[in-house]
Amino acid sequence: MTVSVVTDSTSDIPRELREELKIDVVPLTISFGSEAFRDGVDLTADEFYGRLPTAKVLPATSQPPPALFRYAYEHLASRGEVVSVHLSHKLSGTVDTARHAAEEVAPGRISVVDTGSVSMGLGLCVLAAARAARAGGSREQCVAAAESTARRLHVAVALETLEFLRRGGRIGRAQAFLGGLLRLKPVITVRDGEVVPLTRARSRAKALDELFALVAHAERVTEIAVLHTTTPEDAAQLAERARAASPDARLVVGRFGPALGVHGGPGMVGIAVVGEDDRDRR
Repeated sequence: MTVSVVTDSTSDIPRELREELKIDVVPLTISFGSEAFRDGVDLTADEFYGRLPTAKVLPATSQPPPALFRYAYEHLASRGEVVSVHLSHKLSGTVDTARHAAEEVAPGRISVVDTGSVSMGLGLCVLAAARAARAGGSREQCVAAAESTARRLHVAVALETLEFLRRGGRIGRAQAFLGGLLRLKPVITVRDGEVVPLTRARSRAKALDELFALVAHAERVTEIAVLHTTTPEDAAQLAERARAASPDARLVVGRFGPALGVHGGPGMVGIAVVGEDDRDRR
């Protein structure tokens, strides 16, 4: 039976990969005051980052309305089974909305996975499920592929400032960084489904070194994703170092979409790494 894979727009999977693997995306909503846009549909990354510096109010995100999930599930479940892979429930109510919609549309034929991650950490889990589906895997095998990737996932993000996370209310345990940063560059991670501090770097270059450390210190790396908001040169440099350190790993280079850009702001660079063994996340 055909298995279709669905995710939300925080997965930040590049368009060409989504199209190649036939991944459906349910968009979050980005709001600038009274103006609302569907992430990646009505508002592209270029448009969002061009508008962000002059925005009079900080934009906000909200989870997809239930109707969007029902629409996607009804369409896909009419031709087979569905695996729906999403960001951590501690960062958004999206996965809970997905579960409710799945029960309404096709109980027992739609599996919803909470990866405990976000952006291309989530995206790598989605890609694993989609590749399993393309290889003819069952719904259970696609779920297992996503969950195995989530267990082996390590994520780190370097920020210019924590201000966007603080103002957006998504700072989690990284709140401990506030008040002690001075001019240091915060590096955060996602652990147990929420944002937590990893380290502080004395310069932009040192912050990028901390991101590269996830590749340098990992064993048998199989997947790497590198993303940025507004500094493609940093992403290109980090990707080049990662490729040299792990030449056999799949490498994806992309951009944080508006849903993540709201909370990370300009200058954010991140990396997600998957190894072969089921280690705990760093």
